[in-house]
Order: sequence, then C-alpha cells, then structure tokens
Amino acid sequence: MQYPHFFDTIEPMKLYDPLAKVLGAFEEGIVHFSYLDAVKLAGHSCPTVAGAFLMACQGLQALYGDALPQRGDVEVSFREKKEEGVTGVIANVISMITGASDEGGFKGLNQKFARRSLLHFGVAMEGIVRLTRLDTAQSVELFYDPSSVAASPLLQPLMQKVLQNAANAEEIQEFGMLWQERVAKILQRPKEVVRVKKD
Repeated sequence: MQYPHFFDTIEPMKLYDPLAKVLGAFEEGIVHFSYLDAVKLAGHSCPTVAGAFLMACQGLQALYGDALPQRGDVEVSFREKKEEGVTGVIANVISMITGASDEGGFKGLNQKFARRSLLHFGVAMEGIVRLTRLDTAQSVELFYDPSSVAASPLLQPLMQKVLQNAANAEEIQEFGMLWQERVAKILQRPKEVVRVKKD
C-alpha cells in the first residue's frame, strides 16, 4: 500500500485502553493511533480529517498532561448536529481515538468498560468539540481553523476540472499532490490551527 510519506512523520497518539488489556488485545493495554489510521477510517486525507486528528491529540494531551490518556474514559460532545457540515467525519475520527461511542457502542462487561452513550451532538458550547474526563469531570473545548495555511493557487482551478471530469491524468495527479501538500502543512502546524480552551 502506497501513500504520501508525510503520513508516517506525524506523531501517533498513544493511549491506555483497559478493555484491550483485560481482553488481551494489546500488551499492557497500550494502543497507538496514527494519522494513517484516521485516513483509513475516513477513506481520504483532507483538512477535516487532519483537524479531527489534531484536535483529538491536543485535547487529550491537555486533559492528561504527562499521563497516558485512558481510552473509553472520555466523553465527547459536538456543537453541531451529526448531519451538519463535516461534523460526522470529525466525530468518526475522534471516536476512533477516544473510544467514545453513541448508544450503539459497546455496553461493557459487568458494568465496566462501557463505551456507549459517550458521544453527543448539538450541545451548546463555544468550541467545535468538548472532551471531558469521566474520572475528574475536567473538560477542554477545541477550536480548529486551518485558514492560515494557504493552498496553492493552482488547486481550485484543478479541482473544478477534476469535478467536471475535464482533467487529464497529469492534472488529476497534480491536484492530488497539491491537496496533500496543504494537508501536510496543516498537520505540521498543530499549535497554529488548533486552539485548546480549558474549563
């Protein structure tokens, strides 16, 4: 499987998953989620997927500091409804990393390790998403704005040609390259595009 090299240069998110430990899925319950994992889940790499990955990572780091974030012990709330804009895409990525799920998620084992009903939409807040630790009730709100990372001026006209089925093979390849160049720049500037507000 071939993909842009920069996927592997983005530091993965490391978490402790107590359910995975109990069931023997990962040694000591330690699990890593990479940007490539997020791309596989979404089926594509774009500013939205990049932003979701960065918000999850920075939000968890702000909540847990030097300690390993605990997967399945974080409640995730979104300002928008699931079907609005790109909220569903962002939610899928953050859900994968945090383990939080809606009512269809894992029910738990003997009232432990439940993951369902930890994902909420249409919640009043200032930020895009709020992460809340279940053990301490501490929360952070996350804001994402990649507008400071400019795209190539060639990207928009190439996109129009691609969407209109008017682009040749070379133009399609160039469009993809320029698209991923911007995504790479976004991922390399996490502090510039993501703001974390602690409660």
